[in-house]
Amino acid sequence: MSLTLSPLGITLAVAFTVGLAGTLGWMLRVPPPAPRGATSTVRSVESIRKVLVPILDLGASVRAVELAARLNQGHKAEMLIVDVHEIPLQAPLAMPEKDPRIQRALNAAAFIATQHAIQPRTKVNVARQAGHRIVEIAREENVDLIVMGISHQNRPNESPLGRVAEHVVRNAHCEVVVDRVPRQKMALIPTEMD
Repeated sequence: MSLTLSPLGITLAVAFTVGLAGTLGWMLRVPPPAPRGATSTVRSVESIRKVLVPILDLGASVRAVELAARLNQGHKAEMLIVDVHEIPLQAPLAMPEKDPRIQRALNAAAFIATQHAIQPRTKVNVARQAGHRIVEIAREENVDLIVMGISHQNRPNESPLGRVAEHVVRNAHCEVVVDRVPRQKMALIPTEMD
């Protein structure tokens, strides 16, 4: 039995060996380490199971529902949309008569959530101070995230976030995302639903 080496055979053998070595090298390479905190951050966002979106200002709150739905994309978290109606100290703390504006705001917010394949729960509450009630609802419902939309309009003595958002940010037991909509963008968002 005689063994003959041909240049074509040698070339094919070398090409095969180089290709195999390259493939094995690529498969066995160690990826660079993830930056510190990156993996825990991803796990933290994936662990969100319930999101609360309070309706404070129709235009900004509708944007907050959109933002919450996009943050929720692929995670299947439950969404709770709440309108907390503030009752002045002089008036009795009772649920107001059916206010069509509140219902329109809840319907608009729920519609946006359903566009992202989320079936939200909606709820109307009354309180002397909306911020306090939002924090209470977040604890009662055991929410993981509160997403609030606020407009650019503030009273002169208030912080840039406004009284309600400021209280929620300071006292909530969970993460809070505040979307402050600039004046230019507020002009593009409907503030009343027909």
